[in-house]
Amino acid sequence: MAHLDSPARENDDTFVNYDAFKSAFIAARRESGLPMIGLAGHEKLDPSTLDREYVVYVEPIGSRDITQPFHVSASVSFRWDAFLTARTATIEEDVLTELLGREAAHGIETEQPWIRVDIALRAGLDYGKSLPMPSPDAWTRWLRETSGRLEDVERIVAESEVRGPPAGGRSVLAWQGAPEIKVRGGPAGQLRLGEVEVAAFQGIDLPRQWDDPNRPRDDDPDEQLAAMFKRVKAALFAWGEMVDHLLPHG
Repeated sequence: MAHLDSPARENDDTFVNYDAFKSAFIAARRESGLPMIGLAGHEKLDPSTLDREYVVYVEPIGSRDITQPFHVSASVSFRWDAFLTARTATIEEDVLTELLGREAAHGIETEQPWIRVDIALRAGLDYGKSLPMPSPDAWTRWLRETSGRLEDVERIVAESEVRGPPAGGRSVLAWQGAPEIKVRGGPAGQLRLGEVEVAAFQGIDLPRQWDDPNRPRDDDPDEQLAAMFKRVKAALFAWGEMVDHLLPHG
């Protein structure tokens, strides 16, 4: 894996900005071995806010052989806002001075910045195709078994990273939802299964850059990203196995 402190990095004072984070994100996906759908990720710039979004679409290894008629895939994306661009372009002391003034900024401590990575596992069908809806009992049983497996065995986000806000601290940095059905209308007006999806998000801590050389350095995001993509790989393979049980049998 090409770490941020690899030879491409000029020195330890290089800021972990958007380009550096995107490079670490791409390297973590590549190291995971997850096949990517398409030749590259998709990048968008919002001209009104200057926020940037980067998304990759991946699929489980051998998915075309094991998940028919479902097409199993996942999207993994992050949104880098303009404030984060400004903060990672300089040292923390300069940011505090700009916001508070030189005297008020003296001695102020900051929280480590973090970025939200959104993850969605999907299982869809060919365009225009649909399946009979599972019965309420079958859906309840499948939902219980699938949610249990994704929460206890192949979690999308690490359990240790799901935490509430401590007093005076920040909010939840990871979340994993329950599977949901997207329905389509049949020719006779009946509802039919079109797609199933489970969404999650993971907060990735970013290092601060201080002018004070005696401050301990925050960790780069490489290991967090590598662990996240490893979890996505395992969860996506399990997801492909579980959606097979939604097919009508008999």
